This record gives sequence, C-alpha cells and structure tokens, in this order.
Amino acid sequence: MRITDNQHRIAKEDFVAEYPNLSQALLDRTLDNLSREDSIFIFPNDLINSPDLDRDQKIFETVNQEIKTGNVIGFLGYGQERLTISSRFSDESNDHFLHYLLQKILNINLTSLDIGLSQEDKLYQLLIYLFPKYLQAALRKGLYKEYQRFFHNDSHVKGVLDVGMHLKKNVPFMGSIAYTTREFTYDNPLMQLIRHTIEYIKNQKGFGVLLDSNRENMTEITRVTSSYKLADRAKIIRMNKIKPIRHAYFREYRKLQELCLMILSREKHGLGPQAQKVHGILFDVAWLWEEYVYTLLPKGFIHPRNKEKKGGILIFSGGERKVYPDFYDRERKIVLDAKYKKLEFTEKGINREDLFQLISYSYILEAGKTWKAGLIFPSMEQSVNSEIGKLAGYGAQLKKWSIHIPQNASSYNEFCKMMENSAEIFKAIIDKEVGRK
Repeated sequence: MRITDNQHRIAKEDFVAEYPNLSQALLDRTLDNLSREDSIFIFPNDLINSPDLDRDQKIFETVNQEIKTGNVIGFLGYGQERLTISSRFSDESNDHFLHYLLQKILNINLTSLDIGLSQEDKLYQLLIYLFPKYLQAALRKGLYKEYQRFFHNDSHVKGVLDVGMHLKKNVPFMGSIAYTTREFTYDNPLMQLIRHTIEYIKNQKGFGVLLDSNRENMTEITRVTSSYKLADRAKIIRMNKIKPIRHAYFREYRKLQELCLMILSREKHGLGPQAQKVHGILFDVAWLWEEYVYTLLPKGFIHPRNKEKKGGILIFSGGERKVYPDFYDRERKIVLDAKYKKLEFTEKGINREDLFQLISYSYILEAGKTWKAGLIFPSMEQSVNSEIGKLAGYGAQLKKWSIHIPQNASSYNEFCKMMENSAEIFKAIIDKEVGRK
C-alpha cells in the first residue's frame, strides 16, 4: 500500500489489515501525544519550533471509515511492521523532492546520493540531517553535567578509600593510595555519546558539512570530553541504553540521546525491533516548503516566526495580538502565504479558509489597489500565475502562484536541474510582480 501526504481516501479496512499494530497505535492520535509517549522524531525539532504543525494534528485521521493524511512524511515502525509516508511528488523508487528541500534548507551536498539504497534506507539516512537541529535545541539548556565516579591512585588522597583496589595495586606499599571521588562533570556518558555521534558524522561522505554551522558547539563538546576514545563507542552506546535521561527539564537531551543511539547503532526504527513503542522519523513538509520558498524571494521580505512571536502584524491599534503571514514587504506592497496544499484544481481558485486568511492580512496591512496578496504552492502541473480577483474595499489584487515540481527525472542530479529551472521561472514571475532589489 503506497501512502503519501494529503491523501484523503485510504480505505480504513485495508489499512488496518496491512498494518494491524501500527493502525492501533497511530489512528487518530495527535502528534503531540506521539512525540511525548513514543520514540518519534519530528523535523524541525519537534512541535515547539514548527510553525505549521499543530500539536493536535494527526498523522492519520479517520473520516467516515476512510483515512486521510496531512503534511507529514517519513517512516514509522512498530515491532516488525514498517510504514513509509512519501511526499505526493515522489514515485515508487525515490523521494527526490524531500531530499531537494532538505539540501536547500540545510545547505548540504546531496549530489552523491546513494541511489542503490531502498526507500526505507534513504529515509533512515535522513536521521543524520536531524542531528544539528536536535543538538542546537539541547544546548540551549547548556552543556549537560552530571555526577561521575572517578578512580585515582596517587598520594593526594581527597576522596573515599578503595581498599580492594589499593590492595591490588599498592602491595607492597609504594607511596600511593587508591581512592575514588564523585565529581560534577561534563565528561559523562551522554556527552561522550554526542561526541561519538559528531565523529561518526564527520566521517560520512557528504555529511560532514552539516556540522559547519555549529563549529563553536563542536569545539566546546570536544574540549569537555577529553576522555574520548573511538574504541569505547560500543561501551558508551550500551551505557546510554541502560541509563536514559529521565528528568523532564532535559527532555531535549533525552530526544538527542535517542537520536544519537539510532544513528550510531544503525537501527532503522528505534531501539530494536522488539520495542513496544512506535518509533521513527517524520518531516513537516509544510515547514520545509515555506523555508524553501523564502530562499527564492527577493531580499527585503519579512518572514515572521509565529512560535517565536517575531515579525507579526498588530491586529488592534494599541493592542498586543498579532497575525503572522508567511512573508510580506510593505515597500513592495505584497503579502504572501506558502501553502503545501493541492491548489491546482481548487474550485474558484482558492478555498474559503485560505481566502479569508488573505483578506485578513490585506485589511490589516491596509493593502490598497497597488498591493498584491497571494498563495505560493507546489504543483505537478506547469507553473501557474493566475488572478483570483480584486478585493472590494481597499482593492488589493489576490493571486496564486505555483512552482512546478518535475516528475519522471532519471536521476537526482537531473531532478535538481529541473527544480532549478522551475525556481528561475517563479523568481522571474515574482520579479515582474514586485521587482527585486
């Protein structure tokens, strides 16, 4: 059974028959619930930093004995069951579209993508892409520190005597005494696990560049893990599996710990096939699409951040409540929303919810006759540049633009070239509409 994003008519009976355990674990459960209770990674870095994913959104939602999917793709596992959710722009053998978005947003080189890998293995490989984001989120809490017991054998006794070790090492007496100390240190199993993951990624072809944006953090982690030894990797993995982070304050470190274990253990669906939890990796494609569109817009556009409460527009004069369009530029007199929806064949050009959203933005910005407000969406059809209509009142012009997503590319390199061509067509359209500084 092939499952993609924004698929609305999956027969529930067939789905349950093919995925009995996963259907019981996933159907009608919210992303927030799954993220907290199961070993599921959501890029970008869980729900807190994802502007498009609602905590109450569901991966699979039941409607009249049919199942529909949303803007989430990735893979999930439960016991021996495996489920892949592909983008609707993928085919049976690849998901070039997902890889391309990640390449553009994370600035990584994927031209040497291993085409010999299965679809599942390619998605597993994407785990490495998540590491810098999860590391950055964890380090906002500071470097992780915990008590560790250290063994010493010298003449400067400052801890608890270790009689057994002393008799083993210091008979006859040579002037040294064996003792142990308990110290609050950064050089602990979790930080060692992170260090091993960093070293592993450095040695993966084409992935080392992922760490470039976090050079200062990498240097600091290297400094505090002075006892690092490559030969200790198996022991460090075992120690972290036995002793996972439990404290709620360090939830980000717990997620990072799970991710590191998945990367280093090279286990595709969490911590082993017998795990009685749902595990896997999910990508918020709506967020990826929005960030990609931003890379195509002329400089000067404001890109508000809803979850971070940055760049919003006041609704009430003298008030505090704000709205957050995806992009706007008062000087160019335009407001835009990136939508990862099927809008090619929407009746009357735009659905009611999106129409009211554009009207609201236009009204608050006092968008007059020289203003434009529009939607930008991906499409399998050729690029669209169509007018929805002029608003009564201020008179802003509503439009919608699509970016053509190529199909049937013979290789990833060819897909990239075709996408670059689509991007240039879109940029030319936007330049004609508003100009480029």
